[in-house]
Amino acid sequence: MTYAAEMSGNAEIERRLPYNADAERSVLGAVLLDNDALPAARQILIPSDCFLDQHRHIFERLIEMADARQAINLVTLSECLDQHGELESAGGPAYLSQLMDGLPRATNVEHYARIVKEKSTLRQVIALANAIQDRAFDGEIDSAKLIEIAALKNGLGDSWRTMFHTAEDFKNAPALRFAIDGFLQLDGATLFGGLAGHGKTFVMLSVVKALLSGEKLFGHFKVCEMAVRVVYLIPESTIGPFGYRLKLFGLEPYLENERLLVRTLSAGVTPCLSDPRILSAAKYSDVFLDTAVRFSEGDENSASDNQRGLATDIFALLGAGARCVVGAHHSAKTFGKESVISLENVLRGSGDVGAMVTTCYGLKQIDAMQNVIHVECVKSRDFQPVEPFQILGRPCIDEQGSFQIHKEPGRCGRLADEQPEVNRGGGAPEAAREARAANLALLRGWLAEDANQTSEELSRRFKSEAIQVSPVTVRKYKQELHI
Repeated sequence: MTYAAEMSGNAEIERRLPYNADAERSVLGAVLLDNDALPAARQILIPSDCFLDQHRHIFERLIEMADARQAINLVTLSECLDQHGELESAGGPAYLSQLMDGLPRATNVEHYARIVKEKSTLRQVIALANAIQDRAFDGEIDSAKLIEIAALKNGLGDSWRTMFHTAEDFKNAPALRFAIDGFLQLDGATLFGGLAGHGKTFVMLSVVKALLSGEKLFGHFKVCEMAVRVVYLIPESTIGPFGYRLKLFGLEPYLENERLLVRTLSAGVTPCLSDPRILSAAKYSDVFLDTAVRFSEGDENSASDNQRGLATDIFALLGAGARCVVGAHHSAKTFGKESVISLENVLRGSGDVGAMVTTCYGLKQIDAMQNVIHVECVKSRDFQPVEPFQILGRPCIDEQGSFQIHKEPGRCGRLADEQPEVNRGGGAPEAAREARAANLALLRGWLAEDANQTSEELSRRFKSEAIQVSPVTVRKYKQELHI
């Protein structure tokens, strides 16, 4: 074939770039039929994968609405496109309404998305081939360099670029999301650490109830995104005792509609979290592990999680599409004597797990009669941690089926301040006493500079020094200094 014939052929290729308009329409229609189809589509596609401009604009707006937690339907999509001046270029309301025509109620969005992605990849190959051909004709780059570029792009060389995200991937990545505002982050793992018998399971069931019902957690924390389904794995209890707890928290109705899936010791030996059936059930679900250590091997007191594989399994659940993973974790018995809650004393054998969790809360029961539990956030990777607070179990669980807030964040001090009896008789660790003395010395100096500073301002000054001291604790420090 002559060069002229090749160039003529290229012009013909440009007029017939590969795309599948029906598959693009099917992806968009599937999302309009079922908003839960969008996360699956986003795992495969980015807006530029759509060949038709109108479909690209629609997909961009669907992503924008999902990230803003807006309901997606014909009315809201039309309004969003109209606000961006894209409604007419997207085909208008009539075209949008046709996107769902002929689609079954249960659509396979992943199938359509892969077709769209394949066509997009083919167009990229054609664009690369044309670019290399143009450079070859122009003589911009020598032949050896052109061959290297072609081999790299076709995976014949060190195709390392394909291993990394593009700038567009980050541009279209979902924003930081919370299932429960400022408390439970999505797309990560959260652990509750505490002594045995200090209410970890009851706290987790309170979280489950909030996620399934939409009611405020502890009557205080707002639910931002309800759970589609909760998978609760508890190999430490048989079905009878755990069934009683589910009834106590009013969770039985969610078993009937399968929004709550539970596996106890009565169902058999502890399942491996990498089991394909577990991973399949985890998709789009909130997964609860009670307790997390039961899903690993080896000595639970060991700090080596690499041998036990727990961190790896939690990553596998998130990789399989779980919205979040929530687990209970046993603290060492010595935690009972502590007056300070930290990541190190809350998570026994923390190792990799302590490093990989998004958020960790330390729990300590400070009143067994009323089941008052003191809660402190000891790790929050991506957001400002909630201040310490306390929740009340009796009679709230019997009457309302959940813990209720006892002392709100901002009105509750840290453990050393809320449990002063631990400080008497040399009960507090020497490090805690030294830290408290250092805090008092700092405060005394700041107040000498300006005695009119508020407790909130002083709390922020502590934070600027990487010291977590709530306004409540500052006020108690002032009283101790007789200021």
